[in-house]
Amino acid sequence: MKCVQCKMSFHDGVQCSSCKKDLDFGCAGISEANWRKLGNERRMTWKCQVCRYASSSPLNTSTSESASLELILSEIREMKVKVSDIPALIDDVRSIKGELKDLKKCCEFNSNMVEDFASKLSGFASKITEIEKSQDMLQAHETTITKLRAEISAYDQRSRLNNVEIKGVPVKKDENLFKIIDKISHVLNFIIPENQINYISRVPLFNSNDKSIIVCFLNRYIKEDFVAAARGKKTISTNDIGFLGTNTRIYINDHLNADSKQLLNKTRALAKEKNVKYVWIKHGKIHLRKDDTSKVFIISHEADLNKFA
Repeated sequence: MKCVQCKMSFHDGVQCSSCKKDLDFGCAGISEANWRKLGNERRMTWKCQVCRYASSSPLNTSTSESASLELILSEIREMKVKVSDIPALIDDVRSIKGELKDLKKCCEFNSNMVEDFASKLSGFASKITEIEKSQDMLQAHETTITKLRAEISAYDQRSRLNNVEIKGVPVKKDENLFKIIDKISHVLNFIIPENQINYISRVPLFNSNDKSIIVCFLNRYIKEDFVAAARGKKTISTNDIGFLGTNTRIYINDHLNADSKQLLNKTRALAKEKNVKYVWIKHGKIHLRKDDTSKVFIISHEADLNKFA
């Protein structure tokens, strides 16, 4: 069957009892369930909307046709109102298309930028890896250099084991250092044979205009005994060795290199802070003893000071 209104084929629908025309449920304006609920008698008297309108309207056929035309005109007017918005919609669509085009270009540009950044980051990552490897190598080299410096410093200090450094003796023009050492040895009651001295020289002091006297002995035991005699004397001044008018204290100690002197200064600072009683030099090494009953520590490296931190 075909619906008289929409011309579509259907298998199940309704039939108007007046005009005998077949309609599907949609065009008849009734659902299948409601159609079944009507029962046989009411279905036999059911009329479509056109027949119901014609039977209920007192107007003649021409009047009905006029009403239908008026209804169509009304719908056309409504359609014209709706259609009037189409140009604005078209403009909006064009604007959106333009924006989408710009957005696409922007996305493509950003995509290219991201790829470029990704490429650069990959290069940076490779360089960072190389730098990290270089840093590891550098650290290894620094460790080796530090070790070598320590060994060189230790060797340098061992080479000074026969040396004594004397500070506080004023510098005089045309001075005879052998005579000065002879006078000091007499004050200490420790006579040094001149043939036991390898050399004597003046060396400048760091950050000072004064110069100390370095005495290098041929025999280390004589050097140790000389230093021990100076410590036993406790104090000796320039006045004691003939520098009249002056009374500057003279210091006699082992000849330390720069690293050992720096370590000695740090040891003395720590000793003052921790109330350590004794700090002294023997055989070119720094010795430390907290009090009379404590054991003696040898400070060879700055790390050894951590024992007292």
